[in-house]
Amino acid sequence: MINNLRKMKVIPLLVLLLIIQWSVSAQTTEQIKNEVWQRELQYWKYVEKNDTTGYKTLWHKDFIGYPGDDIADKSHIADWIAELFKDKNLKYSHALHKKAVNVIDDVAMTFYDEDDILTNKNTGAVTKDTYKITHTWKKFGNTWLIIGGMAGYKQ
Repeated sequence: MINNLRKMKVIPLLVLLLIIQWSVSAQTTEQIKNEVWQRELQYWKYVEKNDTTGYKTLWHKDFIGYPGDDIADKSHIADWIAELFKDKNLKYSHALHKKAVNVIDDVAMTFYDEDDILTNKNTGAVTKDTYKITHTWKKFGNTWLIIGGMAGYKQ
């Protein structure tokens, strides 16, 4: 009889714990999306500052992706940034157009368009190229890192 009473007390506790776990998971999806999007914003802050060292901290050591015309691993992921700052007469800026962030467990995918804006400091002339970008992020410990991605010119 005493064992049955103990079991009856444990069942409501287990149900309560399951409800709490479910509600926490439901609440954190938006928080996770925001956390991952903040990592994307950090990515572009590093690019704007020509900070390739900081930029590389966002990438997992085993990353492989299609950042342009060729496949690249982490060792070549920042090569394109130097090109943006090669001509001292051009000022680089960008604009992001977030399309979606999708979260599945400890993996998140971002989808957005990005405008590369180059302004000639002497003439004021502006050129703009737009790219479609997707990154796949995975959480390692407390840190989201890019494990894959792709960028393509948007016509």
